[in-house]
Amino acid sequence: MKVYRHKKTGNLYLQLDEMKNCTNANDGQKMFFYTEYGKENPMKFVREKSEFLEKFEEVKFL
Repeated sequence: MKVYRHKKTGNLYLQLDEMKNCTNANDGQKMFFYTEYGKENPMKFVREKSEFLEKFEEVKFL
């Protein structure tokens, strides 16, 4: 799993998985499933992979 930073807010998120959208209108669309990082009761989100990669940057830990 990778940690990402939202470019606009600076908030951190943990990518949980990558999945495929199988709804009729978006069949085959690649999605990221991710959650707030470091929170006690984190919210979970789904976002199209290409949009996610535009709005977030991977955090590299030393």
